[in-house]
Amino acid sequence: MINQISCRKNLWGVGLGVLLTPFMAFLASANSDSFTIEELGQQATAYIDAGQYLKALPDVRDFEPRVTVPGEDSLDLAASFNELGEIQRNLGNYDTAQPFFEKSLDIKKKLLGPDDLQLAASFNSLALVHYHKGEYGLGKKYFYKTLNILKKSLGPLHPHVAAVINNLARLYEATGAFPQAKSLYEQSLEILQSALGPDHPSVAASLNNQGLLYHQFGDYVKVEPLYKKALAIYEKASYTNHPNFADTLNNLADYYLGMGDYEKAKPLRTRSLEIREDILGPGHPDLARSLDGLAKFYTAIGQYVRAETLVLRSLKIREEALGANHPEVANSLETMASLYKEIGNYEKVDLLLHRSLEIRQKFLGGTHPDVVKSLHKLAEFYEDAGDQQRAKTMHYSAVKIMEKNSNP
Repeated sequence: MINQISCRKNLWGVGLGVLLTPFMAFLASANSDSFTIEELGQQATAYIDAGQYLKALPDVRDFEPRVTVPGEDSLDLAASFNELGEIQRNLGNYDTAQPFFEKSLDIKKKLLGPDDLQLAASFNSLALVHYHKGEYGLGKKYFYKTLNILKKSLGPLHPHVAAVINNLARLYEATGAFPQAKSLYEQSLEILQSALGPDHPSVAASLNNQGLLYHQFGDYVKVEPLYKKALAIYEKASYTNHPNFADTLNNLADYYLGMGDYEKAKPLRTRSLEIREDILGPGHPDLARSLDGLAKFYTAIGQYVRAETLVLRSLKIREEALGANHPEVANSLETMASLYKEIGNYEKVDLLLHRSLEIRQKFLGGTHPDVVKSLHKLAEFYEDAGDQQRAKTMHYSAVKIMEKNSNP
C-alpha cells in the first residue's frame, strides 16, 4: 500500500504538491496497556495510514523517554524508530524526526545487506525529512539510493518505484527544474495507473501534482480538470478527512482565486482549513497554507482586518515550526506584503518583500526560481510606487538569473 502525506513546499503561490510515502511496516496490533518499543511503533502506524497524526502523538511521547535505554539492536527496533520518526515528520517536527530515522538506518546497516528493502525504507524516510527541511541535495541523494534498491528488488514498474519517482519530481520542481519534473510526474502517473488502477488515492495525488505544474506553466485549461478528478478519486476512496484531500481543495481554491471566481474559492479554503486543523493541530506548518489562502481571499474582497489576523497567525506558525529563515516563512511575508500593498502601507511592503528575498537567497541560493519571483515582486512594487529606476534594477537582476538558468 502506498500512503500519502502532504509536503511542505509552496512555490509560486499555487499551492502544494504531495509526497508519496510507500513504506509502512505494520498495522496496529498492540492491545495491552503496557507497550514495548516495537508495539508503540506498530500501533502508531495505523494512525499514520489514516492521516490521524495527532492520535499517534501520545504514543510518541510515551516512547521518547525510553529511546535512550540501551538494548540489543533488532530490525523490529529499527522499524519502530522509523515509524516514530514518520509521526514527527507528519506533525512538522523535522528536526525531531531526523534522529529517529538516522538511528533506524544505523541499525539496518549493521544487520542487512546493501540492497535490502528495509534499508530502502530508511533512505526514503531520510530523503523526505531533508526535502521538508529544504536540504535538496541530501534529499536527492537519498531518493536515488532508495530508487536504485527498489528497481533492483521490485522491478521498474512497481508502485513503490512510482512513489519515489514522484518524490524526485517534486524535488526537481522545488529546485526549478520543471522539464525534468514534468517528465518524472508523467512516468510516475503511468506506473501508478497501471499497477493500482485509475481510482487509487495515489493516482489522485499524482494528478494533483500535475495540476500544480500546469498551473505554474500557465496552462490553465488543464488545471481545473486535474484537480477535480483528483478530488473525485479521494471522495470515492473515502479520503475526505485526509491531508491530501485538503491539499487539493486548497490548490483548486488557488486556481479559482487566480481566475477571480471568489464564490467558488471561499468554501474550498474554509473546508481545507477545517480538515487541517482537525488532523494536524494548531501548530503544524501545513495549516499555515490554508491560513495564507484565506488571507489572500479576504485581501481580494477588501476585508483587510480579517486577512491580517490570518496571515499573522500563519507567520507565527511557520516561524515556530520551521525557524525564522525558512522559505515557508518567506511565503507568509510575501502574503503579508500583498495585504499591506492593498492597504497602502508601502514602507511595510518594502521591508517585507526585501526580507522575503533575503530568506530565499540565503536558503535556496541566488539563482533559484523563487528568488526570481521575489525580484519580480519588488520590481512590480517599485513600478506602482513610481520608482522606475529601482524597478528596472530588480527586473534586470531577475532576467539575468533566468538567462543563467536557461543557459547553464
